[in-house]
Amino acid sequence: RSPAPPPDPRFHQPTPSRYTRAALLIFTAFLFWLAVTLRNASNKPVKVVHANRYSKEYKFRPAASPVITETLKDGRVRVRGAPPTGRV
Repeated sequence: RSPAPPPDPRFHQPTPSRYTRAALLIFTAFLFWLAVTLRNASNKPVKVVHANRYSKEYKFRPAASPVITETLKDGRVRVRGAPPTGRV
């Protein structure tokens, strides 16, 4: 029987220094904190000033497709929702 082959040096890498490991842990903690902070910042609800399911112009509109009007800071009104039908 032949002797065991010598170990491959690619599989025996040196242990990183203490400072490198500490920096990796601190960087990982920072990324976790940043992810939590950005997630909380994006969860703020959109404030709709006025929402009405049935506008006066389209009073027979089904409730499944509401028309939402929103008054913006500069006074303009933004209409969201399904576009009105062509029938009067």
